[in-house]
Amino acid sequence: MQGTTHPPYEVPADHLSDLQKVLDNEIPMCAQMNMLVAGHTSEGLAMSMPLELNRNHHLTAFAGSLNALCTIAGWGTVYLLLRRLGEEGNTVIRRSSIKYHLPVSDSLVIARCHPVAPAAEQHFAEMYLEKGQAKLDLSIEIAGDPRPSVVFSGSYVVTRQPGCRFGMP
Repeated sequence: MQGTTHPPYEVPADHLSDLQKVLDNEIPMCAQMNMLVAGHTSEGLAMSMPLELNRNHHLTAFAGSLNALCTIAGWGTVYLLLRRLGEEGNTVIRRSSIKYHLPVSDSLVIARCHPVAPAAEQHFAEMYLEKGQAKLDLSIEIAGDPRPSVVFSGSYVVTRQPGCRFGMP
C-alpha cells in the first residue's frame, strides 16, 4: 500500500545525479524554479524548491509551483524505477489531482513521493516488460502541521521508446 514504509533499496548516487541533470537540461521549468533532488530514503524520493522563487503575493508557495514540484517528484520516482529495472521509456502524467490543505511558508519546500509498494512495482515491471507500456499511481505530499499541507495523486504512464533521452545514459 502506498504511504507505508517499505524496506529501503539503495538508489545509487549516480542515478540521483542523472535525474538532476535530466531535470535541469530537459525540463527547463525545473531549473527556473530551482528544483533539486533532495534525496531518496525508505520514505521515497524527495524534491525541493526554494520558497523565494516560487511564492505568491501572500509570501506563501504559489499553488502552480506546488503542483509542479509534486508532479516532478512522481515523474522522478518513475525515472528511478526505470533505471533500477535497466529500462528506458517515455513517461507522461495521465491524470492528477491535488488538494491544498494549508499554506506552505517554509523557506525550502519539500515534496516527498511515497514509496511504490512491492506488488505495484512488480506489476509495473511485468506490464512494461511484456507489453512495452505500464501505469503507476503515485502519492506525493508536502508536509504540514498538524496534517500534510498538500496531497497530490498522479497516474503516470510509461511507453517503451528505444533510444529515449531519459533512459540509461
